[in-house]
Amino acid sequence: MRVLQKETLENRKRKLLQAVVYQYVRTAKPVGSQVIVDKYNFGLSSATVRNLLVDLEKEGFLVQPHTSAGRIPTDKGYRFYVDSLLEIQSLAASEEERIRKEYAARSKELDEMMISTSHMLSSMSHYTGMVLSPRVDTTLLRRLQLISLGGNQILVVVVSKTGSIRHRVVNLNQPLSAERLAAISNTLNERLVGLPLSEVRTQILDHIEAAEQEHRDNFMIAKEVVREAFDLQHPDQELYVDGKENIIDFPESNDYRQLSSLLKVVEEKNLLASILEKEMKAGKGLTVKIGSENKLPQLRGVSLVSSTYKIGENTVGVLGILGPRRMEYARMISLVEGVTRIVNQFMTRFDADME
Repeated sequence: MRVLQKETLENRKRKLLQAVVYQYVRTAKPVGSQVIVDKYNFGLSSATVRNLLVDLEKEGFLVQPHTSAGRIPTDKGYRFYVDSLLEIQSLAASEEERIRKEYAARSKELDEMMISTSHMLSSMSHYTGMVLSPRVDTTLLRRLQLISLGGNQILVVVVSKTGSIRHRVVNLNQPLSAERLAAISNTLNERLVGLPLSEVRTQILDHIEAAEQEHRDNFMIAKEVVREAFDLQHPDQELYVDGKENIIDFPESNDYRQLSSLLKVVEEKNLLASILEKEMKAGKGLTVKIGSENKLPQLRGVSLVSSTYKIGENTVGVLGILGPRRMEYARMISLVEGVTRIVNQFMTRFDADME
């Protein structure tokens, strides 16, 4: 459909539409024919520009907010502009070096890397930066440790290959000595390290079936521990958000009801995380959703520039920028692509260091 739309635009209209979107992004003011004539060397008269603007409006690329005003892009106009960006500006070398230094200084653990990433995306875009962390249940087990808390309670510490750590307090049917807990920890690590966390429950059940009687008690306790510690109803996938306060400054935020619903979605995170998770599962890499292209009603007044990131060849999460429809798409796309490239490198190196 978009291909047909592009093909129906004459070259003059194509250039004119790009100029209108660019001018509106820069100034936030409706663009009139005289502005185009004065600022852009198209060699067209004001009357010709007016006629072309009328055509673009009829085709749904522009809209005129008031009869005497200039025109502003629609979501369709923004989409054409984004699709026609032949040369996305590269992330400036100084900006890329700044990001690398930030990671080197702060990203010793996965949580710190996620926090650094969302902060960088927000501070460099002046919009809202977001990172969806890897799902714990899809990563590999690196180590498991059982620690007595006294009585029947133990703390189960699970460390994944990505460096994420989760812990659960588990109530056993009986108190166990430190020696017994160490023996069970060793048994679990010997059999489960290197497995995806989502397979741990199944594997321990298989081991119980195959265990000799003298080891069966340890495996039965291990089953109890695993059932509580590997609760897949809570996969520990977290959405890190930075720059929520920037939403108030979005040009579209003059509608209080729309602003309130958008802030609620960003604050509660669950709906936004589900949208980003769908992007991750689609595996399309970089995507730009403009206004009404967002399926979530609360996001239809804004744009979302996002990209999946990887460990090696495996897609494990999503990062991106939530901003106004009137944004510098070229720079936002280059920023998201540049940060994704750096995160891929750090995540892969981080994973190798955890071996």
